[in-house]
Amino acid sequence: MTRLVAAEIARLLSRRFTGIALIVLLLGLGAYQLVVNDSLSPATGEQLAAAQRTYEQSHKDWVDNHETYQRQCQDTGGTPQECTIPEPTLADFSAGQTPFKEAARTALEVSTVFVALAAFMIAASFIGAEYSSGSIANWLTFVPRRGRVFWSKLLTVIAFAALLGAFAAALVLFAAAVLARLYGSPIESFAELGAMGGRGVLAVMGLTVLGFSAALVTRHTAGAIGVLLGYAVLWFVRSGPLGSLVWAQRLTPWTPDASLVAIVERGYAYSVPVEKVTPEGATIEWVERTVSLTHGAIYWSVLITLVTIGSLLVFRRRDVV
Repeated sequence: MTRLVAAEIARLLSRRFTGIALIVLLLGLGAYQLVVNDSLSPATGEQLAAAQRTYEQSHKDWVDNHETYQRQCQDTGGTPQECTIPEPTLADFSAGQTPFKEAARTALEVSTVFVALAAFMIAASFIGAEYSSGSIANWLTFVPRRGRVFWSKLLTVIAFAALLGAFAAALVLFAAAVLARLYGSPIESFAELGAMGGRGVLAVMGLTVLGFSAALVTRHTAGAIGVLLGYAVLWFVRSGPLGSLVWAQRLTPWTPDASLVAIVERGYAYSVPVEKVTPEGATIEWVERTVSLTHGAIYWSVLITLVTIGSLLVFRRRDVV
């Protein structure tokens, strides 16, 4: 098995698509560092002047109209507490320096998405090209035991995804730390951010398994892309046109994306509409719920197990040509 995995890793790294995907990924991560640099750098004189002008306009509007706005809010059924409009302050509009922890967390979130998409595509292309070119049949001629071939290929893409995810997380954290030190921002919570990066690596590995399995079952890279795009459409419909429906929101804990975010972020908050009946009538209130890290981990463990078993059974029983 070790020799098979070593051979598969060499083949994966030698593929042109792998090289192109890695170059695009590095360019994307590099470009995002410009955003990190902007968030960690102190506000310029021009930004402070613009914030001052916006604050003055907003404060004047509050002085002239906040009582009117409050009356209108109460006339539509709002309580005095709900309709209270706080007086704006300059800090509400100032583009101050973002703390290192906040900037690094955002950078890790973005890098996890970039790496996960790249690993998904690389894994899907790796197995999809085997079917498109017919080389999978030749490979099984040399190694007739399909189970060994399946596991060698799957372990190869998982190991590649883990190394890629770890490298990207370390690179992003290092770049953010360098920029923070450059602008005099204190570097805090590095261990917590490192743990977040580790959970991001797990998320990348999970999506890699899905990409590999989708391409294997459909026998083509385009099949995996279709699965990804199809889910993206369903997510958009559920979050957009159906977002206000009670049943759509209650499905949130059972969707792959919510559980995946819960793993990376150690929890995912969402809101569900709850009807409350009072003597004045029925009202709808949005109540916050949370998808826990434990829920997300169990959900994705079951999902990956089922997907892996299913794709293995398909590979062992179906003709490769």
